[in-house]
This record gives sequence, structure tokens and C-alpha cells, in this order.
Amino acid sequence: MYELFIFVLLGAVGGLMGAIFNHTNEAITKWRLKHVNHSKVRRLTEVLCLSVLVSVTMFVIPWLWPKCTPLPTSMDGSVLTDQEQDLLEELVAFTCPPGTYNEVASLWFTEPGVAIRQLFHLHKHAFSDVALLLFFIPYI
Repeated sequence: MYELFIFVLLGAVGGLMGAIFNHTNEAITKWRLKHVNHSKVRRLTEVLCLSVLVSVTMFVIPWLWPKCTPLPTSMDGSVLTDQEQDLLEELVAFTCPPGTYNEVASLWFTEPGVAIRQLFHLHKHAFSDVALLLFFIPYI
């Protein structure tokens, strides 16, 4: 019975996030119609500015991440499976020395399917809570 409260809370948070998204999208659309949609030059400038902003953000966030995590040699004392070994090879060093990896860069610079497999199949401390938050907030 206690699960009911969790699902109600989950539904309320999801509904609130959807309402905020819709309100923000409507406000941005109205602003764009008033200020951007008048000329091709403004539309091109908007696209270029957004592309630069997203590219810089995706590069700077992993670059500023100060923590280099050592590559695990085993999972919970057991021998690594072939799948775990393949996932470890996909971790991105970025600005870290050999034998370590950048947690945020490993989430941003790998294919989305590989990042999901790393989240579910590597040991629970492969990515810290702060690294996951730094990945999640810009990603949405």
C-alpha cells in the first residue's frame, strides 16, 4: 500500500515537469515569433548561436570535471566478463592520464546505447551522483 504514495508523487512530479515544459515552450515560441521570425538572417543567427552554445556546453562540462577515476580491474572481487571488459574499453579518458577515465566525458562522448549499458552493467560506483547530475541536467 505504501507504493501508492510513491506512484502518486511520481505522477505529480511528472505532471509538474510537463506543465513547466509546456509553459516554457509556449513562452519561447511567442518570443521567437516576435523577435526572430522576421528575417532569414535572424533565423540563421539563432541556429548558429544555439549550435555554438550546445557544442561549447558539451565540451566544457567534461573538461571542467576534475575527477579522474581509476579503471576498475574487477567487479566486486570477481573476474570481469567480456561484456564488462568491452564497456570498460568504451570509458573516455579525455583529460585524464592512462588507466583512469573522466566520468562525465564517458557519458557525453560515447554513443547513447553504450552509456546506458555502462550505467546498468558497470559496478554501482562507476559514475558518481554529481557526474550523473551534470550529465542529466543539460541533457534534458
